[in-house]
Amino acid sequence: MKKRFFFAVIAMCAVSVGFAQVTKQVVNVGAFNHSSDISGDEAFIVRNNVIQSLQSTKRIVVVDLLQQADVQMEAERRKSEAALNDEHDVKDITQLNANYILKGTLNSITTERKQGTTLKGEAYTYWSSSLNYTIQLVNPATGATESSYTYTSSSTSRDGASNSRSEAVTGSAKNMKKFIEEAFPVRGTIVAVAEGDAKKAKAVYINLGNDQGIQKGQKFVVYAVIDIAGEKSEKEIGTLTTDEVMSGTRSLCKVNDGGDVIAQNMAANAEMTIKSRAKKGLFGD
Repeated sequence: MKKRFFFAVIAMCAVSVGFAQVTKQVVNVGAFNHSSDISGDEAFIVRNNVIQSLQSTKRIVVVDLLQQADVQMEAERRKSEAALNDEHDVKDITQLNANYILKGTLNSITTERKQGTTLKGEAYTYWSSSLNYTIQLVNPATGATESSYTYTSSSTSRDGASNSRSEAVTGSAKNMKKFIEEAFPVRGTIVAVAEGDAKKAKAVYINLGNDQGIQKGQKFVVYAVIDIAGEKSEKEIGTLTTDEVMSGTRSLCKVNDGGDVIAQNMAANAEMTIKSRAKKGLFGD
């Protein structure tokens, strides 16, 4: 009876998530592993940064498995029976209607004491810390890792080794925008030219907006869909920057480059797609 109740709860959870937003990907986040030189509290901070970043977008439904009491109870039962293994883990999490299982590992953290010199030639001591961690996206149906991303979060401080280390851990949040665009890019298309002419597009409307968490400044790569021997491929032809989010499914974007090719493709009714990407460079290009 208890087991049937557990799976009934999971089934209801899956249905409610599905009806809430069927177009969104569901990501289940479990506990993060960490090396012996990293504390559980530090692992919790990095994990929380990942969850908050996922939740801040409107592209993803996040299921925090540590907050799922029934899942935890079942996991403990399996542990007590020495029956929990990767296969069971994958099977159980599939019941939560997940597209991915997100796993994290804090690989290492280092802190070094260093010497520096001010512009006046005065010597000072500072500490430099570097945290290395990996995020994996696992297919819940097969248990296979579909993608893996490794990041480094670094920090320097004159206020001691512990402060430097703490800032490196909390600074992991800075990598999350890059992770979101690498792991969960949003795709759409150009629907109309807003400014320009038949020779060059200067601004365009796209079919993405608030519903997908698009914000002003979001970058996109534009691809022309081409047919090569009967197989469709994508060729990069330009880039866009969101200038104004107008509705749930519409945004106005400035054409950064490739305006001539974009205009030609629009005039020819040629198929194009756009894909979001993280900002690059010092000035967000």
